[in-house]
Amino acid sequence: MRNLLTDRGYTLVDAVIQLAVLLLFSQLILFYSVWFTQVEKHFFQSVSLEWEMFSLEMEKILFSVTVIEEQVNQTGIRLKKDGVEYDIECYPSLIRKQKNRLGHEPLLTGVKMCKFQVDGDQVIAQVEFLNGRKEERAYEVFISSQ
Repeated sequence: MRNLLTDRGYTLVDAVIQLAVLLLFSQLILFYSVWFTQVEKHFFQSVSLEWEMFSLEMEKILFSVTVIEEQVNQTGIRLKKDGVEYDIECYPSLIRKQKNRLGHEPLLTGVKMCKFQVDGDQVIAQVEFLNGRKEERAYEVFISSQ
């Protein structure tokens, strides 16, 4: 037989405690989702890393060049280095390098638009990525007399 004095059931105090726990966990979940979004934004997007790697490659390419010229509509540059002709040019969604107008070596991917200017002893590269981010950098051209 049930004793009505010891069997109290679900009380208002129980409901308030459960509601407080639910609110606490919902705040923690919200905090975690905002934090994870920021971490993902800063550490998992490779556009910055690819841009820096592209820049290092460009510095290496532009060292000890004998001839450099801008291509039509500033879509790329043509240069001679160690008797070999290289083209660095915009291509759909990437920037590529060709050796003696053969092959197809991607230097930078995810590119919406790019522009190259030869200005004296500098090459200025302007790039807009598919995600809308824009980068611009000037590279020194080291011309050799070979």
